[in-house]
Amino acid sequence: MKKITIAKLLFATGCMMLHWPRANATILPPQGMDSIAANNRSVLVYPNPVIAALNIQSRKPVQQLILYTMDGKAVKKVTTTGKRNQLYVQDIMSGAYMLKTIFEDGTRTSKMIIKQ
Repeated sequence: MKKITIAKLLFATGCMMLHWPRANATILPPQGMDSIAANNRSVLVYPNPVIAALNIQSRKPVQQLILYTMDGKAVKKVTTTGKRNQLYVQDIMSGAYMLKTIFEDGTRTSKMIIKQ
């Protein structure tokens, strides 16, 4: 069996090594179109779990927020603008939900939300 160094393995897989403290390594995937697109769609949703109001911050302007139950039923739809929004959830039951964020450019992303 041929031995291969970690550096050759990382080079062959297209990964970069961020740092190498002792025996633990942190390996990052290469930055490609998928990671750039995902970065532009990233949404910060807090607090999670939520009790009354969910804060939503994004890098791009949001067009619509839709909250779904885990079986796919829409329980709340809000048309909005801007990069900072709030979704009031005190009127929905406790449980797990999916928050779909639709951006003005048509892209979308989803996050799991827990309502207490």
